[in-house]
Amino acid sequence: MTQLAAFCARIGIDEAAARRALEARSARDNAPWYMQVVLGIGAWVTAIAAVFFVGVLMELVFEIDEPDLAVAIIGTVVFVASVWLLHHRPGGAFTAHAAVAFATAGTLLAAAGLAVPEESLWLAATATLPFAAVAIWQQRSPLLQFLIVSIALILGMVAAWDHWHDPIADLPALLIPVGVVLLLYPPRRDVRPTAFALLIVPLLIDTVAARFEGSWALWHGWPARGLLLAVFALLFTVNWRRTADPQTRLLALAAAAAIAVATFLLPVGTSAALVLLILAYTLGSRTLAVIGALVAVYFIWSFYWDLNGTLLTKSIILMAAGAVLLLCYGLLVGMLRERRAS
Repeated sequence: MTQLAAFCARIGIDEAAARRALEARSARDNAPWYMQVVLGIGAWVTAIAAVFFVGVLMELVFEIDEPDLAVAIIGTVVFVASVWLLHHRPGGAFTAHAAVAFATAGTLLAAAGLAVPEESLWLAATATLPFAAVAIWQQRSPLLQFLIVSIALILGMVAAWDHWHDPIADLPALLIPVGVVLLLYPPRRDVRPTAFALLIVPLLIDTVAARFEGSWALWHGWPARGLLLAVFALLFTVNWRRTADPQTRLLALAAAAAIAVATFLLPVGTSAALVLLILAYTLGSRTLAVIGALVAVYFIWSFYWDLNGTLLTKSIILMAAGAVLLLCYGLLVGMLRERRAS
């Protein structure tokens, strides 16, 4: 078996960096995926049970029947202890999952302890920002970063909607461009979980909110369409630089024109799904491709059953958009076949 030092010297790799990478990988892969799932479920059940026990204890012993400053302090201490455990005692999958679960619970307790006495969603959203910053700073657990940032985004968006109602309807469109930029031009620290939260959370909130509030349309209006068209232009520029063949570039221009027309005709939620799909193609991400496809199906289905337009008009729009995109797909497949044959 080749020694690591000899292999690194032969390939020209820094031995210390290679050893750190192997140790980090072995720490992540110390249990099969199915054991990771079982241990993760056990850790979250343990965290929920512990929070419930502490709540009952505080109500019966200390007569605290609703969150207050004491609860916020306890939540902060739990979060700090969990992050410390994640950094200094990472041995074992259960420990890592338990640390993430307790850190998430601590964040929620801190936000509730500060916001409930004041009845302020803004205070709850603001209280989660330091926790989100720490979650981004720590690089041990991408799941912790995704969860804490998602909590901060959800509280912030709900607080904004509760305060401004209709004028805030296009706010989620501001988050998708930020997520796209973070994935296309990543900084030194790994912020991919934050970028995924910026891309996914607005769509989830739109989906859930539509079930309860029919007039709350997160995706409408020209500001949202303009922002998403700017994101399309950025992704088009990135892919344009990768292609040198004139025929491929001509096909790319045709696809860009088709997407621009679809952005004006279809609901803006569908345009957001197209952003995810093009970003998935650009980055080669299967996860984004699956999410984008599911989001597109949901918004197209919702658009078809929307009562604001006639069924004939919506059918014509959907058939026209589908025909144009299928034409672009057929041209791309034909071009690839010609290249393989030659």
